[in-house]
Amino acid sequence: MKKMKARSARRTTAADVLIIALFAVLAVITLYPMWHCVVGSLMSYTEYMQKSVLIWPDDLTLESYKFVFDQGKIYDPMKTTVLITIVGTICNMAMVTWMAYGLSKKFPGSTLFTYIVVFTMFLNPGLIANYMLFRNLRLLNDLKVYILPYLVNTFYLVILRTNFASFPSELEEAARIDGASEYGTFFRIVLPLSKPILATIALFTAVDYWNTYQQSVYFMSDSSKKTLQDYLYMLLSNNSNNNAGVGIGAGGVSAVFSETIKLANTVIAVLPILVVYPFLQKYFTNGIMIGALKG
Repeated sequence: MKKMKARSARRTTAADVLIIALFAVLAVITLYPMWHCVVGSLMSYTEYMQKSVLIWPDDLTLESYKFVFDQGKIYDPMKTTVLITIVGTICNMAMVTWMAYGLSKKFPGSTLFTYIVVFTMFLNPGLIANYMLFRNLRLLNDLKVYILPYLVNTFYLVILRTNFASFPSELEEAARIDGASEYGTFFRIVLPLSKPILATIALFTAVDYWNTYQQSVYFMSDSSKKTLQDYLYMLLSNNSNNNAGVGIGAGGVSAVFSETIKLANTVIAVLPILVVYPFLQKYFTNGIMIGALKG
């Protein structure tokens, strides 16, 4: 028995150490830009300009965040982005889930209808056609332009359809024999068994809405309805003034410069969506595997 255990125990080789070291370096390279933003936003401007590699601030300060919130320009874009993320994700998941479940069933013309839906993944009318369409539908400068045209994500729909089609037909037949309606079967059996993939797609959908940028640039001229990503781009691309304002620090009056304010705005824009990830992490791996392997 001891010999079998010894044989089964895998020794760490030089290749294993090399692979671990390689992925550790890649992890640091991937995570450092975000760490740079967080640490830089907590530094004074003088310290930020003196250091080329940011590990931790010598003198931690929240003056940049205080200036951002006191200025108040971030509130409208934040409200718009939070609203379209919540409403858009709920509406998108409802539409995609219902449509995917319907397409997973066999009915006359189901294959043709599925091909038509999938074909929309490869056909993009272009910016001018979309602008003319949204103008005729009176969606320009309306918050609905962020949600209605993007209610159905074809890629997520195909993944969900594959998942629903892989369900054993006997399971749904047993539910109907027990007296469950089509709606009861869907809500009480199909959806609970699809929690991992639904949570994964909901997370991806929320990220898509949170990162809404082009629609804000092309279809929204009302500054009060701009998205957070559009606001962040305009802020980061504005290099006209190095000195953005003046704040009160622990040692008295201190200048708050645009570099640290930009970093603070970046952290504020990224942090909310990052907070969601830990709550859905337990579903993430299972959801990806289900979408990849089933069907």
